[in-house]
Amino acid sequence: MQKLKLLISLFFIGLGPVMAQGFVEPFSDFVSNRECYVITNDGETIIGRLGGATESRGFITRLRIRDEDGKLYKFKAEDIQRFAIRPGSFAKLSTLSEKSTSVRHILNTDQNDILDREWIYFDAQNMPRRKNKIALLQLLNPGFDQYIKVYDHRNGSKSMPIGVQGVALVGGEERTYWVVKGEGKPMIVRKASFKKSFADLFADEPDLIKGQRRRPKFRDFAGHIQSYNEIKYRSIESRN
Repeated sequence: MQKLKLLISLFFIGLGPVMAQGFVEPFSDFVSNRECYVITNDGETIIGRLGGATESRGFITRLRIRDEDGKLYKFKAEDIQRFAIRPGSFAKLSTLSEKSTSVRHILNTDQNDILDREWIYFDAQNMPRRKNKIALLQLLNPGFDQYIKVYDHRNGSKSMPIGVQGVALVGGEERTYWVVKGEGKPMIVRKASFKKSFADLFADEPDLIKGQRRRPKFRDFAGHIQSYNEIKYRSIESRN
């Protein structure tokens, strides 16, 4: 079954549409001994290869990194600002296979984003549903995360697969994200209550909210963040 899912996913690589910048697809796993770096809370950058990682409920809580001189560094998540690792071919193909839960999921997945990914980024944040527990969460909007950061909610809900004769047509898509705005507290953004989350997140830019002629869509979340960023940039430029 896993081989079949992977073949279906690879088949659809050539069919995927050209997509606007959206959230990157989260990687579910990666292999040790890959090139990586850590930026500590003190601003120090350690470059090396991943020696290993400890997880709790699917989130990274500890890292071991060996630099080019062979020195081993051990980090707790709370000691790190950012961790980044280069995904290997196995991790990329494994992620493609994981995104093959349904035909619609395959078509909506930017396969080139997965295959061409240079780095996977993680930030130290509070874990979902674990008060005061810090872990490294995978960033899904690198490059447009200046004001709002969106993270993979590893244990969040996904849409239920619905299919015909054993072939899932829809389902498997993300329905929740772990979101941090500025220095604020993390919040869960759900598809089911996105209208309220939209109003809360963008309340400081009422023009963005007023500009919505229709009910805001969860699937357009990345685009809303980019629009919010553009408004912020224009506001800064007008003051200079």
